[in-house]
Amino acid sequence: MKSIVVGIDFQNQSFAAMKFAVNVAIKVNCYVMLVFVNKYDKSKDIFQRPKEKIYEEAEIRFNQLIDKYHDLLDRNRFSYKIREGKVPEEIDRQAIESRAEMIVIGTHGRTNIKLFGSSMAFQIVETASVPVVTIKDGAHINPNIKIILVPIDATLESRQKVPFTVRLAKIYDAEIHMLALYHSKVKMIQENIISYTKQAAEYIEGRSVNFVVKSIETDDVVQSTIDYSEEIGADLISSMTIQVSSTSNIWRGSFSEQLIDKSHIPVVNIQPKELILTQSR
Repeated sequence: MKSIVVGIDFQNQSFAAMKFAVNVAIKVNCYVMLVFVNKYDKSKDIFQRPKEKIYEEAEIRFNQLIDKYHDLLDRNRFSYKIREGKVPEEIDRQAIESRAEMIVIGTHGRTNIKLFGSSMAFQIVETASVPVVTIKDGAHINPNIKIILVPIDATLESRQKVPFTVRLAKIYDAEIHMLALYHSKVKMIQENIISYTKQAAEYIEGRSVNFVVKSIETDDVVQSTIDYSEEIGADLISSMTIQVSSTSNIWRGSFSEQLIDKSHIPVVNIQPKELILTQSR
């Protein structure tokens, strides 16, 4: 992993994102690029200053953040950038320019209107060219990830998150817990879940990563995933951006969007094309 891009809006949730990114960077000795998109938001104190002072204030705050972590990660491993434009597009452009392999952002729930609220966070996830870790304000961040939860449903893309998840597991020497979610009584759907879980298990076993498999029947795949993540003390949940929830949840948004909104455990959101990227490295 060469670098990590962190979306910074100088609110508490983005400080949590930086903490997570620094922990990963320490493990893999990569660079951390901090990005502030200058999009006016009257709820943030930085925008209480005159427009011509925004850049100056942002630079001061960036350096204060770097000062906080330079004892853990060498200062030359940090850089920062102030960009103008639409938040999702600019963060993704920075990730491409920095050759980053991961984006990390903090988020509030739907009841807030912060720059990285859950709706904006999901837009960033959908736009991004690389996996995006979303961290809800107040989430528990374990500097040593030991358990990663991988929910498996009946969608073909569900298993595609496994290769990148395995990379993270090997970095941290973590154990992967696969949760097969039987959200339908239809036999063909259940057979697909069995098949995808088996394929994922074979892939993980072939990479010498410890794993556990559990299956449950549920009408609420999101809540069941969150409940199980808390039960096993998961440090990270691996999700696909287009993974579909069961019919009972479909009107409340996709599986990954609901996880971003509800999970108090960091979620790594992986695009389907990541399977191709990982296998080509």
